[in-house]
Amino acid sequence: MLARIINKLRNGYMVYHFGVSFKEVSFCTKILDILWKENLIRGYKKTDKGTLTIFLRYHDGSPICSRLVILSKPRDRLYLSLLDLSRISDNFGTLIVSTTKGIMISEKAISKGEGGEILAYVG
Repeated sequence: MLARIINKLRNGYMVYHFGVSFKEVSFCTKILDILWKENLIRGYKKTDKGTLTIFLRYHDGSPICSRLVILSKPRDRLYLSLLDLSRISDNFGTLIVSTTKGIMISEKAISKGEGGEILAYVG
């Protein structure tokens, strides 16, 4: 599911679409809430037919998110401890982390004292 979200967003940004749509899954809304709170998308809307429309954000005609990368894959999971996460989070943009306390960005995971699975990088 995460791969589908990231690929849709990446492709939408590459062709300068106003928004992209796909079928709704509860996991998707958690990721989209994070992207919205980080001001990386303009928002999203749920329709009656069970689809999500994501409104992409641009700055002076160029995409806000220049890089969208999936870091943890089904056969190759990437886990980082709190110490490792705090070391690398300064060098990256926004890391999306799945912890025991939920899905959040790396800065929030560090402040809560959590490590976890690194799902994606958005920068």
